[in-house]
Amino acid sequence: METPNDRPPLTTITTSGLYRLRLTAPKLDKIRSFEDGTCSARLFFVDDAGNCLSKNYGTKFAGSLAMLVGRLSGTFAKEIAPNATPADLQVYLKPAVGKPTDIAVEVTPKNGNDGKTYYNYKLTFPRG
Repeated sequence: METPNDRPPLTTITTSGLYRLRLTAPKLDKIRSFEDGTCSARLFFVDDAGNCLSKNYGTKFAGSLAMLVGRLSGTFAKEIAPNATPADLQVYLKPAVGKPTDIAVEVTPKNGNDGKTYYNYKLTFPRG
């Protein structure tokens, strides 16, 4: 017997605008480690209407990751160590997970080699 799905279907964000997004926690097996000791994860953002996007963040550029965690959690976040493990990255992201935040999303479409359209996202967070 099927259970009814109370969530709307997911739709990739294709137009720029202001969205109330929340970050979902990445699974430990989805966080990649590299030979230089850094790690990264494709972070998934979604709103209540089912609009979603994913963007890559990693420990190699810890400043942008700290800004993301700080803006979403509403607190100051120190930069994570570049040699942090995937488990460390998962714990570091925990304060930012699930908190709805107004985010201005600038969308730039690009055509891939396979003929599909892909989207680059620039996220801008409100001040204060």
